[in-house]
Amino acid sequence: PDTIDFTNKQISTDIGDLYTLCAQQCHPKFLSTMIYMILRHLTLSWRDTDQFLSSFGTIGILTCHKWAKTFLCEDFNDSVSENRGGKHTDGFYDVFPQLEIQGRAFVVDVCAQKSSSFKAADLATFIDERYYKINNLKKSANNLIRSIESCRLDVRRWGGRHEANSNRPYFEGHERADIIAHRKEFIQHFLSRKAEYYTITNDESPKWVIRTTPRRTILICHDESTFRSGEISPHRWIIDDNAPFFSKGRSRSHMLSDFLVLHPSPRFFRLNQEEWNEATKKYPELLQDSDITYEKHSASAAINIGGDLYMDNSLVLEQFERFFNLLQFKKEYKDHSSEILVDNARTHTKRQYSLHDFGKSPGTRCPVPTIEFTDNKNVKQTVNCYFTTGNLKGQSKGLLNIALDLGIRVPVGCKLDELKALLLRHPTFKNVTKLEKLASEYGVKVLYGPKYHCELNPIEVQNEGRTAETVGSDLCVDVD
Repeated sequence: PDTIDFTNKQISTDIGDLYTLCAQQCHPKFLSTMIYMILRHLTLSWRDTDQFLSSFGTIGILTCHKWAKTFLCEDFNDSVSENRGGKHTDGFYDVFPQLEIQGRAFVVDVCAQKSSSFKAADLATFIDERYYKINNLKKSANNLIRSIESCRLDVRRWGGRHEANSNRPYFEGHERADIIAHRKEFIQHFLSRKAEYYTITNDESPKWVIRTTPRRTILICHDESTFRSGEISPHRWIIDDNAPFFSKGRSRSHMLSDFLVLHPSPRFFRLNQEEWNEATKKYPELLQDSDITYEKHSASAAINIGGDLYMDNSLVLEQFERFFNLLQFKKEYKDHSSEILVDNARTHTKRQYSLHDFGKSPGTRCPVPTIEFTDNKNVKQTVNCYFTTGNLKGQSKGLLNIALDLGIRVPVGCKLDELKALLLRHPTFKNVTKLEKLASEYGVKVLYGPKYHCELNPIEVQNEGRTAETVGSDLCVDVD
């Protein structure tokens, strides 16, 4: 059978629920006294027993000890007698059945939401507010009309289970500091420039808000959509660079790549015939066939997947270069700045080189002949990665010599990992991605969405069937 971790702190809450349920069937005096006697029999200390009983709301430990003494040492009839008057009454929901209906509907609704923030206290607050509203009474005390413990039992009786949220994404609560910082920077970028973007009115009939400010920005959102064929054959024949589908999961798939524009013009980027003719005059290569199938007059593509059965960085750059070539001929975007929002995927964020691609000594591995970077004075600098003179001419310098050329003080006997740590702080190795470099050549800024938050890309919402107009407002909402 499945094991249960009875040492989990959550178990005490479940015990409290069971105790409350049992207390509704018999007097809590007997339950509390029995639990007290069992714990003391198992040699649990008075202090620990008191702490345990208090965790789920039993009768106080002094009262439990008194009734245990009465049961063990005194008259049995005294221990079982109630010595109280009164009569049985209807339950809370017997008197207010409409509250039970509303409470159950409330629980079903909140439990179906993506967020897992619902607590029994929320139901207790909901019942409390509805009670005073139905009876047209004014709340005068701080206590709830129905306790949290009773509401927790209500949820269980209505089919709820309080169990581990094991299906939540792993990143929640485990994000690195740099990822959190990037997300904050990403959101602040849009909030600080909200007046530059095209947004819509927040009413029943949304309309575009046309910007007339001197600085206006067109936001373009890119994403790939995967369509599975449903085939689950364990093997298939594949010819490199000619595979129409790529394997992902248990079926073959086809990938489409598109650009959504937050602008009153058509939602997906496309040139008209006149604009297309102008573009092909300047860039005749747009008329050439390629491994990527493009829609007419656009950069929307169905990717002809490479031999590795996935869309790689070279195909991404090919599609984006076509898009940048076309973008400058879109007349509706004249006198606008352009920003493009893409997912933080490895195929998009591949860099020209990495510090880990270099060896330490001369003649070791080196991915690039030169390194270009912008120094602290905003001046472009170039560093040769290969010797141009001397006995080692034509060989790679290695990280040690590159560091010395950059004027970095390297301790004697410095190891490779220590050398990399020194170079990571230098602007030379804070290089941009290949996509960012390509975009900068066309005057376009690339924005990478935060990791694990693809829903911040409006094209993700568009793919769920919502209109581009609604998407436009989603990006530029206030988060105050």
